[in-house]
Amino acid sequence: MTLLSVEHLSAGYGKLQILHDLSLSVEAGQFVGVFGPNGSGKSTLIKSIFGLTRLFGGTIRLDGVTLNNVPTEKIGAYGVAYVPQTQNVFTAMTIRENLLLAGRHLSHGDLEHRLSEVFKTFPILRERQLQRAGQLSGGERQMLAISIAFVPRPRLMLLDEPSAALSPLLVKEIFKQLRRLCDQGITLVVVEQNARSLLQLCDYGYVLREGQIVFQGAAADILADEETAKSYLGVGTAR
Repeated sequence: MTLLSVEHLSAGYGKLQILHDLSLSVEAGQFVGVFGPNGSGKSTLIKSIFGLTRLFGGTIRLDGVTLNNVPTEKIGAYGVAYVPQTQNVFTAMTIRENLLLAGRHLSHGDLEHRLSEVFKTFPILRERQLQRAGQLSGGERQMLAISIAFVPRPRLMLLDEPSAALSPLLVKEIFKQLRRLCDQGITLVVVEQNARSLLQLCDYGYVLREGQIVFQGAAADILADEETAKSYLGVGTAR
């Protein structure tokens, strides 16, 4: 079943158009990666889904509901969560306070259950839950940002470069936990420069260049396509 449908989308900022007649679809429960060189429009795509850009044309639908004119602050109510690359936690608040704020609309029982799931996924957050988020390392902050998005149990999570500036070991851990969230039923669309690592875990991928999709397919097919891997992803084919 199609959860997210983007049809003939043209979008950008002010008078600057970045995306050009772009169409894609994401199935419920799918883990989708969005790849491409810098400036290809990857981040603009997920920002557009979350209502953070100017739409010049096209339609964005979530489970058949059109999101084009829905204010950004209300899109979360439709079951969409967005994790930006930076400024994705409240640094002056503790880990626990960040998580409680994310779950403020849940019942006490549901909130406690979600916190338990978060701490099971990222045990270090349990250990440091009374520490201010501004004191966390980059990897810990990314874990918290993902957890904040997870607490309301969205249908769709949009993540922008979750591996940025992280060590290879942390990247592997973050991607593994994203796969785990997807296996729990959350649909994921992840913009990522670290193409090879994510393609080893995601289900499907889109490759963008200059605001248009130049290649799409199962993750294994993208890795196996030598021209695409070298030209647009900066990686060699899988061995």
